[in-house]
Amino acid sequence: MRQDAPEALSPVAGSTSRPALATGPASRRRVPWVTATACATMVALFAVISATPGEAPFASWGYRGDAFQVWSGAAWVLLVSAFIHQALSHLALNVYWLWTLGRAVEGAFGPRAMGLLLLTSAFVSSSFHLAIFDDVGVGASGMVFAVFGFGWLARGKRGELRATFTTKTGILFAAGLVGCWIVLTREVANGAHLGGLLFGAAAAEAVATGRRPRLAKAGAILLILLAFGVTVACPWSATWWSTKGHGAHARGQYDLAIQAYDMSLRFRPDQPWVMASLIRAYRASGNADAAASLLTRLRTVSPAEAALIDEEGRSPVK
Repeated sequence: MRQDAPEALSPVAGSTSRPALATGPASRRRVPWVTATACATMVALFAVISATPGEAPFASWGYRGDAFQVWSGAAWVLLVSAFIHQALSHLALNVYWLWTLGRAVEGAFGPRAMGLLLLTSAFVSSSFHLAIFDDVGVGASGMVFAVFGFGWLARGKRGELRATFTTKTGILFAAGLVGCWIVLTREVANGAHLGGLLFGAAAAEAVATGRRPRLAKAGAILLILLAFGVTVACPWSATWWSTKGHGAHARGQYDLAIQAYDMSLRFRPDQPWVMASLIRAYRASGNADAAASLLTRLRTVSPAEAALIDEEGRSPVK
């Protein structure tokens, strides 16, 4: 004989009692520990760097944003530099927005997705800036724009994000992106802003919105591959060519060094150290006339660098 389940009891009319609310893990708000860790790491690095005399101990970790480091084999600088800041105001702005936007995204998608978004966007956005501006920016703004792009598109499917990713926030980020490109073209990492925004948007389309997942995944993967590709070859970059020239010069491949230095100077004509290196390569290869001609030009660009070359020319060969 079937036994009917008892009906759920309702509070008696006029009673002050209320059904008990669930207090289990499902009702607890997630702690955004990935976002908190990223913010704390940036603050800690800034404190350590500020308390340490001189930049030298941190130069190899991307503090100077040196593209030469990247193309000399230290591609990881593109990742580390995203967590380094040189000014307190810069740090405060990035920590504020990363915490404000990041905890909302992490609360909706979880720490694993947030960690992957931050680390990947840090590398992609730094590579994007390197490819466009021929240097490595420092700071977390590329990650911030990635989180914004992700959350802005994901809010259509995740209603809990709408309280954070408001129209006002969208206007602020759009104005910041365009305004910095126009007014502060080289003063801030505009390439990282654009790269982060594109990657965040592609990631959101791939995993959150459900509109064009295959196309978006292909786009996100393409951005990652391009980011890695830039660390290997960037033939439109003056610094990339000068780095290749420096490596060939160190190996005694003077003809290759001369070609690479010359290409670097075609992209950016007045680089004293590249001109000086090219003069040395000319001399090492026995092309004294070309060395003398370039030295004359170097004297107008950098008399101090030319004086060093003159001194080397007068020193006896051992």
